[in-house]
Amino acid sequence: MAKRGNGEGTIRKRPDGLWEARLSVPGQRAPKSFYGKTQAEALRKREGARAQLNGGILLNADRLTLGEYMERWLGGPLKQSVWVRTYEDYAWLTRKHIVPALGHVKLKELTAEHLDELYVQKSDSGLGTRTINYIHSTIRVALQRAVKKRLIPHNVARDAEPPKQVQREYIILSREQLAAFFKAAAENEDRFEAFFVMAALAGLRPGELLALKWQDLKLPEGPGEAGEAMIRRSLSTTHDGPVFRETTKTSKGRAVYLLPPVVQALRAHRKRQLEEQVRYVGLQENHGLVFPSKTGTPMSANNLSRRHFKPLLRRAGLPDVRLYDLRHTFATLWLESGEHPKILQEILGHSRISVTLDTYSHVVPHMQREAMGRFGERFSASS
Repeated sequence: MAKRGNGEGTIRKRPDGLWEARLSVPGQRAPKSFYGKTQAEALRKREGARAQLNGGILLNADRLTLGEYMERWLGGPLKQSVWVRTYEDYAWLTRKHIVPALGHVKLKELTAEHLDELYVQKSDSGLGTRTINYIHSTIRVALQRAVKKRLIPHNVARDAEPPKQVQREYIILSREQLAAFFKAAAENEDRFEAFFVMAALAGLRPGELLALKWQDLKLPEGPGEAGEAMIRRSLSTTHDGPVFRETTKTSKGRAVYLLPPVVQALRAHRKRQLEEQVRYVGLQENHGLVFPSKTGTPMSANNLSRRHFKPLLRRAGLPDVRLYDLRHTFATLWLESGEHPKILQEILGHSRISVTLDTYSHVVPHMQREAMGRFGERFSASS
């Protein structure tokens, strides 16, 4: 038997002619053996296992349960690869729904049937289709990493069949309703009037607006001129409070042009904010935010909706839409105006044009009718 260096294990030729290379594994009393017809083959297998071990992969994968793997996945590099809010959602779904039901199943023995049974159980218990699909997405993402690390040969979640989601129809405000809402905000002198104008006429996400700083804006002095906003970060509300992410949802900044009415609203908002800072000097923090709370700290989207947005909707006699629906209103009105979806994708910051078209598929038939009508008019005129 040949003795290797410290931590390298040993290698020997067995009586049956096979070569055996051993590797000491932290936390295990007995070393793990790797066999080959030649010394080189045995050593190659051992070094592959050593590389896996150094990469944080368990060598006793045969005994690894889904619950153990999911916790290892949550505690590993996932935290650095997703937003804080996304991580919290993954962790909650894992510990609330996945581990209690399937945590005991060995990772290598997990099947699509296990997952299908889980989805049926959750549906029978009254859990919504949307949440069940989030559970499915969590398992699928986790198992895909297990495939990448060669813990399992195939992602069985890809063969599972979660309940089909019905395409969600967004409630939007018409042009007339939007005008009524703006009128109510102006009459109420709401301190977030410019926020609402910008959300509805520029299509930004609430988190992007709440993370916006004055240094990100270009507001021309001349009347009737367009401005520009550079979207560089977003604000998320987590269990530990508000968290800024220094990138957008697609991990890169984007420029959004601002219509003259948006520029006008922002300039009036800036004047009001400066007066507020003088009035409460020494009592406010100043982070350079365009839409902070009264104390200058990051504003929660939930608080903004509850204290400002919803009361203004009631004041104007409008439907009970969500704050995010101002973005949907902008996108729908844009498409109904006959503007190009590709430009809308860039404004909204969608990673792919398919996301834009799928999200606003309810507008597409209307667009097709209008486009076909214009084509018919041109065709008739040329014939």
